[in-house]
Amino acid sequence: MLHAVPDLLDTLEARLIAGEDPMGLLASIRWSELVGWPQDRMSAQALQRKVASIQALVNGLQAPLRATLMGLSGGTGYSRDGNLAGGPVLAPRVQGKV
Repeated sequence: MLHAVPDLLDTLEARLIAGEDPMGLLASIRWSELVGWPQDRMSAQALQRKVASIQALVNGLQAPLRATLMGLSGGTGYSRDGNLAGGPVLAPRVQGKV
C-alpha cells in the first residue's frame, strides 16, 4: 500500500485531533514505499512546518499524562521560574586569580 507523505501527515493529524489511536495507521505503513516527497524547497518547508505542528500536538496531548504521573510519583514539580519547587537553590560561585 503506497502512502503519500502529505496525505499521511494530514490523516495522522486528523486522527490525533479526533482522539483516535494512530497506531493502526502507523502500523499499516510500509515506510520504504512512502511517495510524495517534496521536490522543491518551498514544499519541503511546508512539510517541515506540518511535522512541527504534529509534534506540538503530540506534546500537548502528553502534557496531562505527564502531570498526572508527576503528581502520582510524589515528586515536586517546577516553580514559576523554572527551578525545582521546594528544592535547594544553588548559587554559582566564581573564583578567579587576581
